[in-house]
Amino acid sequence: MDQKVRNEEMKKLMLLIVLIFCLSMWCLGCGQPISGFIYKPEKPNQKGIIYCHGGFTNIQNDMEFPDVLNYCNYGFTVLVLKFQDENGHPPDPIRDRIDVKEAATALRKKVPHLTDVFLVGVSRGGYVALEALAYFPNDFKKVVAIMAPTDIENYDWNVWREMHGDKDFLIKAAQKYFTQTPSPMKLAEAGKYDGSKMLLLYGGKDPICPPRQHCIPLAQRTGCKYIIYPDALHNVHRLTEAQLEAVRFMKE
Repeated sequence: MDQKVRNEEMKKLMLLIVLIFCLSMWCLGCGQPISGFIYKPEKPNQKGIIYCHGGFTNIQNDMEFPDVLNYCNYGFTVLVLKFQDENGHPPDPIRDRIDVKEAATALRKKVPHLTDVFLVGVSRGGYVALEALAYFPNDFKKVVAIMAPTDIENYDWNVWREMHGDKDFLIKAAQKYFTQTPSPMKLAEAGKYDGSKMLLLYGGKDPICPPRQHCIPLAQRTGCKYIIYPDALHNVHRLTEAQLEAVRFMKE
């Protein structure tokens, strides 16, 4: 199937097959609302995904997530989680990983036929997904972390300065967020991961999360599978071949 036909199929899927509706549930045990959007496939495979999006953007239900639609096309029921900082709370990675766990509980409650729940995270969302897997390993079958910042202790923040210019407040906010809790690399050094449950996907030309720092060392430490797309930047989640690799890994 060529890309044009695939795009048309994705549009049909979005308009005719996928049912999207908002979640507004109360976390079990924490009393905080879990918000997001559930994408339901026409032919469910009894597997669910908690999808942690990238960046600090306030996502809306009219935004398109082509990768999510593709996962849905393969039978996965996908909950796209809204982080609480999208509703005015200060960004908090500790709260985020708890929300991911509670989102899995909420998804199982909403869709009781699910047998397995996976994690897929992009960039900041990949960081959150890896954190959640380390602290709540029994809640998720596997995790796919895409372009995730993993070695925060040695991160080169000059990249952010080149991207955002004199917006120093953005850099300080990101630094505050990512340094509140041990990084995935530190968690790996502490033996918190089962590498068989992890897949890392990165772009070979990614200036934000270069794989030589954020992918290869974590893979070597955990023994997990990883794939680097040589010509990709910080956009691997948009690559059809990367989405298919994620699907294959979750179906194994």
